[in-house]
Amino acid sequence: MFLMAALVLEPTTDVVGVLAQVHDLLGSIATSEFSGLSGAQQREAATSLSRLEARVTAYKLAAVSAVEQSGEARRQGSTSTASMLSNDFGGDHRGTCGTVRKAKKIKKTPQSHQAMAQGKLTAKQAKIIEKALDLLPADVGAAQREACETQLVDDAPRMDIRRFQRQADRVVAGLIAEQRDDTDDEALDEVENEIVEDRETKAWNTAEFWMAPPVGGTVKGGFTIPEAQAAHLRVALEALCAPQVEITAPGEATRATGDVLLDERPSYSRRQGWAFTHLCELLPLDRLPETNNTGPILTINIDHQALVNELKVAALSTGETLSAGQARRMACEHRLLPAVFGGDSLPLDLGRDRRLFTSHQRRALELRDKGCVFPGCDRPPGWCVVHHARET
Repeated sequence: MFLMAALVLEPTTDVVGVLAQVHDLLGSIATSEFSGLSGAQQREAATSLSRLEARVTAYKLAAVSAVEQSGEARRQGSTSTASMLSNDFGGDHRGTCGTVRKAKKIKKTPQSHQAMAQGKLTAKQAKIIEKALDLLPADVGAAQREACETQLVDDAPRMDIRRFQRQADRVVAGLIAEQRDDTDDEALDEVENEIVEDRETKAWNTAEFWMAPPVGGTVKGGFTIPEAQAAHLRVALEALCAPQVEITAPGEATRATGDVLLDERPSYSRRQGWAFTHLCELLPLDRLPETNNTGPILTINIDHQALVNELKVAALSTGETLSAGQARRMACEHRLLPAVFGGDSLPLDLGRDRRLFTSHQRRALELRDKGCVFPGCDRPPGWCVVHHARET
């Protein structure tokens, strides 16, 4: 083993003492040591720590389950096990509540929990097995339930998460079909379809979305959506993150030219963020539901002088501010209405909800100009935005 520890675990039945020795062993390894290992050793270390993480999770759930059953929280005057343990470390009461809920379920899946404790299963694989066993009818015998769990524990290490989820569905569907005395392939497919339909219904009923108010020019948010719709989103983001597509601020997607745009190559998560930002601008607002014969339209309020010298910020109808250049670009490229005001805040012009050119006009301009008409620019027609010039 490449990690040399100065301490050796002594055989003991003192659980707390053993855990103290584990802490000492980990403490003997400096986090900076990983950078000095070979690539193969770094990979082995990362895999070993992932396996250790799964084992620690299993032991933690077992410990929390024991604490909950012992009633220690009540003896200490705490309102709950979660409250007591969160005060002991971390202060994350909500997260500890989730841990307590998981700990209460480990007796339902003893083989999965034991496999996690041995480092053979990840927490996510164990969760899939737990959810699969929950699908079994109440009249399924203990022996059949145990056999189902055994098979899934054996299958999990050989499959990625998506394949394992499908395998779990098939195994459970086979057992349910057997309970119905119908074990042909058509019956198996029918039961599997019922399982997936039920999961989709639950997913729609638990779908959530939130967005926090803007802070410092950015907005944070999160969502929980069904996996099929998440696949739509993933495919769109992957298309925008493709190597041959370059996402550049402020939200433009162009073909990569080989030019170095940044000092460092952006991380995948950063490229995903750019892609999602651009995707928001590509939403087909003309296909969204209309109310009062008017579809969703975002209005940009901008002073006339800002249109002339680009020195003043604009305001969206929802209250956010943006630069004059950004406002002009968005008004041209998307379904935004520029509302232009004079010095006395009198409306001078309210734009129309359409682009400044038609597809036929664009084709004509491509034939006429053969590419970008900006002085010194040799970009081809396919790279051009025909309604405004922009310095590069």
